[in-house]
Amino acid sequence: MVGFVDTHDNQKNYNQKQAAKDPGPYVATVKFTDDPLRQGRLGVNIPEITKTQNPTIDDCIWCQYLSPFYGAKSVEANDRRDPDDYKGTQHTYGMWFVPPDIDTQVLVIFARGELSQKNAFWIGCVQQPLTNHQVPAYGSTSETIRSRQDARELAGSGQTNYGTDFLPVGEKNRKIIEEAQTEEYANSLLYPINDVLADQLLSEGLVQDTVRGTTSSSARRESPSQVFGINTPGRIRADSRSKNIGPEGATVRPDRNPGHSFVMDDGDVAGDNQLTRIRTASGHQLLFHDTIGTVYIANGSGKSWIEMDNAGRISVYSNKGISMRTGGDFNLHADKNINFHAKEKINFSAQGNVVLNSEEYVYVMGNSGILSSSQSGSVRHFARDGISSYTEGTQLHGAKGQFHLQGSQVHFNKPMGRPGSGGGTSIADWGPTWLKPSSKKIDLQPVQVTDIVATEPIDARGGVVRTEKTLTTVKDSTTNKSQGVFITHEPYTRAKSEKEQVKEFVDTVMESIEKENPKLTSTELTEIKNKLSSANDVDSVIKTVKEISNLDPKVVIKTTVLTELNKAAEQVKQEIKDALSDLKSEATDTIKNALGL
Repeated sequence: MVGFVDTHDNQKNYNQKQAAKDPGPYVATVKFTDDPLRQGRLGVNIPEITKTQNPTIDDCIWCQYLSPFYGAKSVEANDRRDPDDYKGTQHTYGMWFVPPDIDTQVLVIFARGELSQKNAFWIGCVQQPLTNHQVPAYGSTSETIRSRQDARELAGSGQTNYGTDFLPVGEKNRKIIEEAQTEEYANSLLYPINDVLADQLLSEGLVQDTVRGTTSSSARRESPSQVFGINTPGRIRADSRSKNIGPEGATVRPDRNPGHSFVMDDGDVAGDNQLTRIRTASGHQLLFHDTIGTVYIANGSGKSWIEMDNAGRISVYSNKGISMRTGGDFNLHADKNINFHAKEKINFSAQGNVVLNSEEYVYVMGNSGILSSSQSGSVRHFARDGISSYTEGTQLHGAKGQFHLQGSQVHFNKPMGRPGSGGGTSIADWGPTWLKPSSKKIDLQPVQVTDIVATEPIDARGGVVRTEKTLTTVKDSTTNKSQGVFITHEPYTRAKSEKEQVKEFVDTVMESIEKENPKLTSTELTEIKNKLSSANDVDSVIKTVKEISNLDPKVVIKTTVLTELNKAAEQVKQEIKDALSDLKSEATDTIKNALGL
């Protein structure tokens, strides 16, 4: 590029051209990011020195990257004799966060106070006003243009309806912000939906999940911020526009997809969203969620996930298959039941023995038949008390060799009954005619459970979860329910903790308050929600609602609405009670098993 060559003395007349002697720091604007030396240098314009916001190439200067941490093995330790030897060559390490986009503002200093390129360093980036919502986790909010459109309007327009207003967003348009006459107006502007990330979460089945999908982790959630972390710029979009930007009018493709993010969130004012999360650009994620006590691992397609919940349950889902192999023993132990269900076959094979053992009964059932065969050996049966068989069809016994019958008595064509009974007993005594999957002793009758449609878990037009019915025998043996045991694609229905249920109840209350009081500002609604969210249980939420209604003349809650909220509170309390009862039952069974009771 003319006048902007890559040498350390390409601006040797710089000091003579600019009389200023102040070493800075200066606020500079990035104009070039393509460093030929690949050292993270930036070509910047410093308006305070150049006296212009529209610099020429000669006005710009290369600034070296000043990393927070970097190191390299001493050059004295290098070995010239064998340049291919890894041990004897340079080793480097450190932090690398470059480059920011063109027109980002950075802070520049000049070492030793010399305004020359060799002493110029950029030491940090300057945030623009009201444009840090996406940092560091591509945060979500309900303050979007979409939130003003109802489902019918969305369906009619052909737009995607995500089934929720809480969605990942982009930043407010800086051109509009800069044209705003007041700060209040600038703050009131709504956010555009980050449709790339929202569509990604939609296909994963997580767009309506505020734990594993959308997140409030944003630099703008509260002040002082409780959110820490970093996100990358993201790759240039395939459909990015081309703009002529910079001193040369170079073609720049500015539009990006979401990048990777690493977030450590100490939780909002209500204590929610306390977590650490690593999420890649395509949606792979590793989540440690302290608020609900969950560890969650999922791939970006949504076709497989693993979760460890607060109660100690581990759930694993795969849309295609789960394979495991060990070079040693594979051991499986359960203090309760081990359940298998296959839509097709269950195959067991061993090059050694196959052993089935039970301290009680071994049940074998086959609706179409039961076949047993030994191609190279014999088939033998032994029972201490007796062996009986009966069929309503023909019973055949034969042998190619000798056929022996032996007993203290051998009867032919005697009245039917158990051996030794003298005859006259029922046919049922000759065999377990009760042995069926539906028997209470067996309980293997398949039940219809709700399954998620993996190809499109959430309907893009209606925003509703798409389900289908699946037959399974995998269910909770104590409650006879499949929920919490039958694993499916996201959005998987999980047993909610008390804190989650109280949070959902607060959302229900806020919907009623907002509906009854349309003149309340978003700030006032946020203050009310924060008060309600500090409650530990639903009774405290109702109590706080009454206090707000009595003390704040702006908030009006009708008696009929309060009655409905009381009913909803009682339902939530009962659900919490039932959940605690189930956990108590599980704990009791575990203790009994441990004590051998």
